[in-house]
Amino acid sequence: MEKLHSEADNIENAAQCIVEAFKKFEVREGNVLHYQQLYPFLQEKYPHYKDVQKEAEHHLAKEGYVNPAPDGLMLTQVGHEHVWGEK
Repeated sequence: MEKLHSEADNIENAAQCIVEAFKKFEVREGNVLHYQQLYPFLQEKYPHYKDVQKEAEHHLAKEGYVNPAPDGLMLTQVGHEHVWGEK
């Protein structure tokens, strides 16, 4: 039987996948990870992302890692430090 996850776990998993996407596409502070790159990546890594994507983005924004952009997510300085381990 497939293990069921709580909505909070799903949000956290989707958020972690978004963070991984910043690394995969080598997005740095102040640059935007475009949805046209992000969606296929999420579909491959976490197919259930559509259920919690907006909540995951909101979670990352609340943490100060990203800012919404018209066509994607912009990585902040705090997000850059989190993703890349650099200050």
